[in-house]
Amino acid sequence: MQKTKILYFITRLDQGGAQASVLTSIKNLNKQQFDTYLAAGRGGRLDGKIKNELKNLFFISALRHDVHPKWFFHDIAATIQMGLLMRRIRPDIVHTNAPKAGILGRVAARVFWRRAKVVHTFHGLGFAKEQGEKRFKAFVAVEKFCAKLTDVLVFVSRRNAAEAKKLGIGKGVRTELIRAGVNFRPVLPIHFDPAAKRASLHIPPKAKVVLAIANFKPLKNPLHFVLAAHKVLMQMKNVYFIFTGDGELKEATEKLIHNLGIEKQVILPGWRSDVLELLAISDVYASVSLREGLPMSLLEAMSMRVPVVCYDVDGIGEVVTNNKTGFLVRPSDISALAEKIKVLLRHTALRERFEAAIDRRDFSEFAIPAMIKKQEHLYRSLVPPTKKMFGRGRFFRHKKHFKHSKPGDNHGLRN
Repeated sequence: MQKTKILYFITRLDQGGAQASVLTSIKNLNKQQFDTYLAAGRGGRLDGKIKNELKNLFFISALRHDVHPKWFFHDIAATIQMGLLMRRIRPDIVHTNAPKAGILGRVAARVFWRRAKVVHTFHGLGFAKEQGEKRFKAFVAVEKFCAKLTDVLVFVSRRNAAEAKKLGIGKGVRTELIRAGVNFRPVLPIHFDPAAKRASLHIPPKAKVVLAIANFKPLKNPLHFVLAAHKVLMQMKNVYFIFTGDGELKEATEKLIHNLGIEKQVILPGWRSDVLELLAISDVYASVSLREGLPMSLLEAMSMRVPVVCYDVDGIGEVVTNNKTGFLVRPSDISALAEKIKVLLRHTALRERFEAAIDRRDFSEFAIPAMIKKQEHLYRSLVPPTKKMFGRGRFFRHKKHFKHSKPGDNHGLRN
């Protein structure tokens, strides 16, 4: 049986949920049926590591992460490079991820390699009105156009799918719900020592710990985390806050921490590869993101039975059961966020009750086997093993093959 070739595109190999999801797919898809290839822009934190792990890794030298007019000619060059790579690999399926690679990759597929079926995954809608009305409308317009170049749009959360439908993105295009998947049976290193981990971060043995695994981009909203920490620390002294990652707002975050006088108890340790160990020493996990598709760090917190307090955005409410496995608060309500964190920190019995509820909940739909099973089913539906694509496809995809969703039909998503 001839294998199906899948070429994945992602903007950059940084430490994030989209990257983790793509790499998990590549490592777990059936090797007897699928040949996988990955292409990304250079400059990612994981470039060296992934280069050693994957044999079919390609770098698109012109692909830049930021969306800005100054990169216009780089974007044209990146589109050409992507197209030439497609002609070299001759994939049956092109699967794009992340906003920039998603836009350029889909255009390249339609210009240079129309034989391929094109799939795009929204790991979260990468635009928000908080970024400005003009920017928001521009992103929506671009995504509407690119959806016409796509055979299947994949969403990781129902709320993202519903919002895209409301905005008119993907009208007439087949949509699928495929959750991001994590390992819900995590194993800590054999020699893991919680006391030593705390000491390495200068956290006293009996102090409470609030953790956020994120980065310092605007939509991850690190300043709200610091402001909430300050409100908690005004009433509770033996609490330490950890916000991981890096990015453009780190300097502003450090300045705010200094101005509030909480440098000793708000820790910014940068990128970390010991996420499970940090979760193991944490009492509460917090998310202050303004946009999230289905955050894998939140799923990892659930896998480690850590109660959460989160802004109720996008797919977070599909993972967290309010007042049962954690608390959901209105986005940007810093006072409510701080109050819920204090409630969990002060009441050990409540934390234990939430932990037990997490333990009882069935998270199988968010596990790696479920994600891989749905992806393989999707790929086989597009390119059956006995039917390879020949000839040139159309620039815009057919609409007549896909049913329009009706009210109450689950937003057109196939489970």
